[in-house]
Amino acid sequence: MSAALITSASVFKDNGFPLIVMRLPNHHATDRLHRHEFNELVVITQGHGRHLTDNDDYVLEAGDVFLLRGQMQHGYADVEGMGLINILFKPRELGLSLADLGDTPGYQLLFRIEPRLRQQARFRDRLHLTTEQLAEAIRLVAQLEQELRAGAPGYRFTARAHLMQLIAYLARCYAHPKRPLNQPLLRLGEVLSYIDRHYSEPITIPQLLRVAHMSQSTLMRTFQRVFQHAPIDYLIRVRIQKARELLADQEQRITDVALACGFNDSNYFTRQFRRVSGQSPRDYRRSLGNN
Repeated sequence: MSAALITSASVFKDNGFPLIVMRLPNHHATDRLHRHEFNELVVITQGHGRHLTDNDDYVLEAGDVFLLRGQMQHGYADVEGMGLINILFKPRELGLSLADLGDTPGYQLLFRIEPRLRQQARFRDRLHLTTEQLAEAIRLVAQLEQELRAGAPGYRFTARAHLMQLIAYLARCYAHPKRPLNQPLLRLGEVLSYIDRHYSEPITIPQLLRVAHMSQSTLMRTFQRVFQHAPIDYLIRVRIQKARELLADQEQRITDVALACGFNDSNYFTRQFRRVSGQSPRDYRRSLGNN
């Protein structure tokens, strides 16, 4: 049986501003797995239960926090007094500047590494807040709820700011966990943050090894496990994504975009852009429809 799909239209009253908060003080077990057309940030506030995915299950308890990206299948079982808060949102439509958190290892863990690994069996690491951290997270959620509920002029701007403040707080908590986490994953978060900060500069494997404090074989294995790419290929993909953003500016020459993104050879840039994107930088720029 396929997982039920929860659509954006059925959840967001204003699809032009897809952000809501749902408090479920006594969450029940779900009959079947479901998936969404949006992201779901989950904060377990009390009790415990089991989180089900399409290939695994694991225990949840108060203080656990995790992100479910669109189309991930999940559900809950064996719940006992489990309360949770769901923040449902679509980052792109909200215009969230999450890329600005790229230099935060905790953001890399919460938003990029851990959601990918949750699709693999026997993955157990996730953010777990202390009692004090959970109380602060709930306070930040309450501010967001109040802004959405009141709907005063400018509420979209302020609600977006509250959501970003909550995400930044959780990312910082993840970067300094109170219980042991998988060290290679923590160090991978450091590596991703380093790449986000220095993508326009020459980056070598020896540099990444110094950041990661790993052997080369461990770094390669960890990257392959999470991203199915080697570190340098991941770096190239980051650079290409940055190039896509710059190509939206029609005034910038393609050669200048290449240099700004760490490609010293414009022909190499074009080859890599075509390999990753399926089209040349010039064709991609034309596809934006801004000319």
